[in-house]
Amino acid sequence: MNLPNFLSISRIFLLIPIIFLFEYGFYFFSLIIFVVASLTDYFDGYFARKMNLSTNLGALLDLVSDKLFVSILLIWATYSFESFLIFLSALIIISRELTIGYLRMYLLQNGYSQDSLSPNFMGKFKTTFQMIGLGLLIVSPLNASLALLAIYIIFLSSVFSLLSLFSYLIKWIGYPK
Repeated sequence: MNLPNFLSISRIFLLIPIIFLFEYGFYFFSLIIFVVASLTDYFDGYFARKMNLSTNLGALLDLVSDKLFVSILLIWATYSFESFLIFLSALIIISRELTIGYLRMYLLQNGYSQDSLSPNFMGKFKTTFQMIGLGLLIVSPLNASLALLAIYIIFLSSVFSLLSLFSYLIKWIGYPK
């Protein structure tokens, strides 16, 4: 297993200490591991390009790790914080992720190039807001104002998720194979 693939897979396993530390009141340590896990998303791609280790398997592992990481944290947050906005955001974000994932697979199987299906700016913007919101949510028990801010940022990321979905659909409908 190469370094980029290890980093992608580690993102999934780092969910365990993130949630465990949070549940036992170690919010700051949970946040540190969350930040490390979030950074693996950048570094897996960086090292894959830098070390010329980019593969289809690596791209798939990165994609699956990203989706699992965010989805599991959103489902956990829905139950931990009992917020309707988190619940609604989780539904929107997870539905968007499943839709985009299956559309990408369908389009790849029907002759579309990998380049035509690459992430766009809106998708990266959405991910940034998700990570900021989830990170703030992890330390929110330390400050009630952080909880509210985190919930609004996560909800805003769900709006960006919808915009990103529509952006992809518009792009892919008119995109030649």
